[in-house]
Amino acid sequence: MQRQAETAATQTAELVDRARHGDRDAYGELVELMWPQLVPLARTILAGDDEAEDVVQEALVHAWSRLGSLRQPAKFPAWMRRIVSRRCFAHLRRPRPATGPQVELRSEAQCEPRFEGIDFERLLNGLAPRQRAVIYLTVVEGHSSPEAAAILGILPTTARVHRHRAMAHLRRELEEWRR
Repeated sequence: MQRQAETAATQTAELVDRARHGDRDAYGELVELMWPQLVPLARTILAGDDEAEDVVQEALVHAWSRLGSLRQPAKFPAWMRRIVSRRCFAHLRRPRPATGPQVELRSEAQCEPRFEGIDFERLLNGLAPRQRAVIYLTVVEGHSSPEAAAILGILPTTARVHRHRAMAHLRRELEEWRR
């Protein structure tokens, strides 16, 4: 497992170096590599916003123009997650139409029986955007709180607080549902 991570980091660093020297195909490979990771992150932060893919595309264009500022090419995935999360938070600050956000979730038929009837959309939408981001990075992607903090550009203690508050909220809501 460690060897695979090192190999992936080396390959990423090589692609970044090629892209820095103007190789658009190398950047295209980076985009293909990161897209499946960045879109779910954006959808989580934006509570399933239909514009999540647009925000990710904007972030990738921004990253292409700033690729020279990335000091450690192997850190490209974390750097991209940070750019995407910041773009998502900025997107949320913009004035929006009055319609509520929609979260893309698995159908109830795909859920384990013990979770049938739970309104996951309502549960997730009850969290603040940063709480959703920390929960996504720690629970879904398996990052530690300090790693999630680095990705989001916040202090590790702030990430832990967001995670703690989000988990407490989810526990309360699930307890309410069980009654």
